[in-house]
Amino acid sequence: MTVVLACLCLAVVAVSLLGGLLPLATTLTHTRLQLYLSFAAGVMLGAAFFHMMPEAIEKGSTASLNWSAAGLLSLFFLERFFAFHHHEAPADPLEPCPTHPHEHAHGRGHSAGLVDASAPGGPGESTKGTSLHWGAAAFGLALHTLTGGVALAGAVRTDQGLGPSALGVFIATLVHKPADALTIVSLMLRAGVPRGRAHLVNFGFSMMIPIGAALFWIGVSLLGGSVADRVTANTLAFSAGTFLCIALSDLLPELQFHAHDRWKLSGALLAGVALMALAGYFELS
Repeated sequence: MTVVLACLCLAVVAVSLLGGLLPLATTLTHTRLQLYLSFAAGVMLGAAFFHMMPEAIEKGSTASLNWSAAGLLSLFFLERFFAFHHHEAPADPLEPCPTHPHEHAHGRGHSAGLVDASAPGGPGESTKGTSLHWGAAAFGLALHTLTGGVALAGAVRTDQGLGPSALGVFIATLVHKPADALTIVSLMLRAGVPRGRAHLVNFGFSMMIPIGAALFWIGVSLLGGSVADRVTANTLAFSAGTFLCIALSDLLPELQFHAHDRWKLSGALLAGVALMALAGYFELS
């Protein structure tokens, strides 16, 4: 099991590092980023509903689902009071959409940038200077990445290797993690941080996955027996709650904003959910 977990962690680290190279390789507009995030959010929702929560009930009990609520609320309040889940395209976050020109100014704390309520004209006018500092973004993303490592280790232990839950958590983490790395590196480069330092910070960020996995693995190994099994089931349910919170934080701010792209964004979301549902179907076949 430890070999499987190590291989999965290394794969996620590699993808995270590649995500940090995207700002240097391509221009990702706001709309393209939202299409990607909609797909990734669908994968995370599918992983939580079709893989993690059913497995938590099977290995634990229906009471384990209480931990899903705890996971969702914990991440919600963590982001509310410390640093919110944030994604920003490497290009100017105020750039117009390709087909319908408008500014991406949604309100304070939105993924496309912050809005200065005191600016001339009120909340409707945005300022580039209020964009989230890269340090705050790195802090918030690192914390939820740490929980992602715990989720991956919990799923591997539940399946005793690469089984249904582990595969679902792995795919969801693999798909979503490049966006987090992209955000950190983009914000650092925009702030004038040297490229070498930006990629060094991204490397430290990517290592949160194996660190979280190692902490969980050591902890349950010390517990042992039925207690470790119960903790594993509850941890999987808790992690499902964090997945739900992350997915919804990507989806809800854009719910009504991209009316002209609603079909594309909805299709991307459903494609992500369908991928996880299909994986679950073949597991049961």
